[in-house]
Amino acid sequence: MIRLTQAYLGLAALTALYVGLSMLFMPSAFYGSYGIDPTLSPSHASELRSPGVLLTTVGLFFAYGIVSPRWRSLAIRTAAVFYLGYATARTLSLALDGVPSSALLAAGAFELALGLAAAVLLIAQRRTATA
Repeated sequence: MIRLTQAYLGLAALTALYVGLSMLFMPSAFYGSYGIDPTLSPSHASELRSPGVLLTTVGLFFAYGIVSPRWRSLAIRTAAVFYLGYATARTLSLALDGVPSSALLAAGAFELALGLAAAVLLIAQRRTATA
């Protein structure tokens, strides 16, 4: 179970780090792949870059959970909330704003899968702990 949890945290970390660092350092390429132009104004660029630090920091925390048994459970819980939160926000946006690009739909599906996988790991950990 530990190796599976570490593998999951590795995927969760790589995903958050890739997205976060791309938002920060390659916003035109990253957002351009979704049909979004971050160069419309400095304010627009700032709003689109700012979540990059959060995603990068969370990705580093997930990576730390791989090597630190003490923080592993919190990292999994955080991943569940983080990725399910993104999936929930995308679902709300779908209902309120309409259908986004297919790339953003795929991103939402991936976030949902990552969030559900974290939830399954948490349930499995709880069952193992009480058995």
